[in-house]
Amino acid sequence: MISVICPAYNNAKTVRRAAESILCGTYRDIELILVDDGSTDGTAEEIARIAAEDGRVVALFNGENRGIVYSLNRAIAAARGEYIARMDADDFSHPDRLEKQLAFLEGHPEYAFCASAARLCHDGKAYGERRYKPAPTKGDLAKYCPFIHPTLLIRRPVIEKIGGYNDKKYTIRCEDYDLYFRLYKKDFFGYNIQEALLDYSESPCDNSKHTPKTRFNEFIVRMRGCAAIGRPLGFFTAFKCLILIFTPKWLYFKLKNARSENNIYEQKDGKA
Repeated sequence: MISVICPAYNNAKTVRRAAESILCGTYRDIELILVDDGSTDGTAEEIARIAAEDGRVVALFNGENRGIVYSLNRAIAAARGEYIARMDADDFSHPDRLEKQLAFLEGHPEYAFCASAARLCHDGKAYGERRYKPAPTKGDLAKYCPFIHPTLLIRRPVIEKIGGYNDKKYTIRCEDYDLYFRLYKKDFFGYNIQEALLDYSESPCDNSKHTPKTRFNEFIVRMRGCAAIGRPLGFFTAFKCLILIFTPKWLYFKLKNARSENNIYEQKDGKA
């Protein structure tokens, strides 16, 4: 069984679509654990309705906003599957996503987890794709975060061995990067399926998630992580996080869209 863990905070308009993309997929032996994190917009009520309609759905309610890491760890503790899959409440999994990821891990026991490429979407329209290299090394991890978090499928014993997600103030908005550092420290390596298996909701012109505080958090996670995996040269690239605090928004997006992992359709078609 695959346990799909999906935290939700004020996602009343999107959580059903996200849930149905999992429930209607080609791989059926699943449980979908939806965690409402103290929403104020009707998300909790929508989750309760989804759970009442499908017996594979487990609904959890925090009662108050506790943050994504708390919600993820709570879902992992409730999970019964041999594999744990991530899902966000505003994304859309392609029908064969879990089937293809499970087939990969069962055929490649040398990998502890896998992720995939993703289509970048905003307001229901795909505007690009993001694709990282197939088998990131420790050296790659020291330079950048090489996996798309909501595409993650991981063996349950592996994530339990490292104690789940690290619920610290410095991991806010960086909980996935911190997770990968702790996995690679134990030689639990990941692989990126090159096919886009998820529609990732991300506005092309919104950097509200990247505040000075979260940039500083990423700096701390990189410094600690590079030390943990024995890549001290990564300390120098970690300072890029601090430089980005002072980078103008227009320049940041120009640099972001030009990165090798991103293929922005509008730029390719000359429409940007």
